[in-house]
Amino acid sequence: MSRRIVLCLSDGTPRVDPGPEETAKRDVELAFDWDKLPAGVVGFAEGGWIALELATRHGDLVDRLVLVSTPPFEGVVGPVQAKTLLLYGTRDDGSADAKWWQKRLGGRIEMVPDGGPDILERVWPRVLSHLAPHTLRK
Repeated sequence: MSRRIVLCLSDGTPRVDPGPEETAKRDVELAFDWDKLPAGVVGFAEGGWIALELATRHGDLVDRLVLVSTPPFEGVVGPVQAKTLLLYGTRDDGSADAKWWQKRLGGRIEMVPDGGPDILERVWPRVLSHLAPHTLRK
């Protein structure tokens, strides 16, 4: 059975696979809307706020979470049980944003050298390895 991954994007961001070749290498099903099935969830930019809400409200169904270049949230951040990865670029206050999230969620921070807020395609292989470990096709 394939691993389900939900990609949460900001309003107006095209709903496309950020790395089709990398996604194809794995036994994963990429979705842009959550259908209440167990999944790993990734949020890019403000889409991270949606991913966080899913992980907070549905901790029994969301076991892994990745936030990519997600800015700090203007509200209360609830507890997250999901194994969390925070991916940010070293430019544009990425480190400060990553530390802000880590203080509230825990998780692991990984910084992308010379990366700005537009790193989703660059980090997609890492996103997949966190959300869907052991899914590489042979």
